Amino acid sequence: MDANRSLGRLAELTPYDCWSLLEDVEVGRVAWCTIDGPAVVPVNVTVADGALWFRTAPYSTLVNHCRGGRVAVEIDNLDPTRRAGWSVVVTGIAEIVDGDEVPGGVHLLDTWAPGSRTAHVRVETQQVTGRRLTPPAP
Repeated sequence: MDANRSLGRLAELTPYDCWSLLEDVEVGRVAWCTIDGPAVVPVNVTVADGALWFRTAPYSTLVNHCRGGRVAVEIDNLDPTRRAGWSVVVTGIAEIVDGDEVPGGVHLLDTWAPGSRTAHVRVETQQVTGRRLTPPAP
């Protein structure tokens, strides 16, 4: 038996496949650069009007540092038992969007963190990449 078969298979995902996977997720991690180095926070996410969206507190560190800045949002789904899963990274510019310009589905986004999450953030996508790891052969 080929030793590589037992390790599973890693494959690049097309942008179309990446967006298809993102339509069914709820949580991702937003990363950005600060003067002190990288920062990462979990957020609830949704896809609407061809962009990735999240809501956060209007005076949060995330809003203050990301307004018009480059961010990366990583979303994944893992199955440790099967040693399989996928990961998608969306990179782009984070823009705060006024309530009147926010698609309806974004207003319905359920946020897990307590408190006011009235800042609607759209990630104007510059790149979307992903990989899928399929389980090893039995």
